[in-house]
Amino acid sequence: MKPIVAIALREWRSMFLSPLAWTLLAVLFAITSWMFSAATRLYQIQQMQFQAFGGGGASLTDSTVAPMLGNAAVLLLLISPLLTMRLIAEEKRRETWPAVASSPLSPMQILLGKYFGLLLFLAVTVGLLAIPPLLLFAYGSPDGGQIFSGLLGLFLVAATFGAVGLAASAATDNPIVAAVISFGVLLSLWIASWMGEAGGTDTVDQVLAYISLTGHYEKFLTGVISSADLAYFVIVSLLALVAARYRLMAERVRG
Repeated sequence: MKPIVAIALREWRSMFLSPLAWTLLAVLFAITSWMFSAATRLYQIQQMQFQAFGGGGASLTDSTVAPMLGNAAVLLLLISPLLTMRLIAEEKRRETWPAVASSPLSPMQILLGKYFGLLLFLAVTVGLLAIPPLLLFAYGSPDGGQIFSGLLGLFLVAATFGAVGLAASAATDNPIVAAVISFGVLLSLWIASWMGEAGGTDTVDQVLAYISLTGHYEKFLTGVISSADLAYFVIVSLLALVAARYRLMAERVRG
């Protein structure tokens, strides 16, 4: 366990020393904060209209936090391949990977170390994105449970994106190719349910609906945390890590 922790901390520190990571984090926070501010202003206008013409009004959390976190997931879909593309592919390109692969550590230990380091960075990212929603408590009465559920869902989405990106990085020695592979797989998971709506049998529609990442994530945004949705993100992440392990094992055998 100690080697995994050491690798995780090293990867975490290296990410915070990377200008690319800081730039992507700043862009993500700036865009989501602007979207949150715009949603808040729109909510205030709607509430004034409801008060003028009567009516109960919309939910504060549904109108502000849910759209922000939904858009944050879309931005992570674009950003995460850039964060993960160098995790292993860059070491292969620089020819430093053989030294790492020849160490007493197993490929899975190396992968877990890099993945946990990435998760630490993603946890900081989600924590930063939690600041705007938490500010609502100073001015209103948002649904705390729904906010927690949405943030948990966003972290699970980010963790799944990271696992897929790590697997893509393990599959090639070119970081750009790794980013393209990662984006292609993640986009397919994102739009799987749309392909089902385009036509097909009920069985195919059901399979695509379960594979679709958006369907599982949207439940978290409504405040619903179910074991089935939690299992989905864990299973996809594990499958990606196992695929990366087999790839690295195959390279070790050939080497």
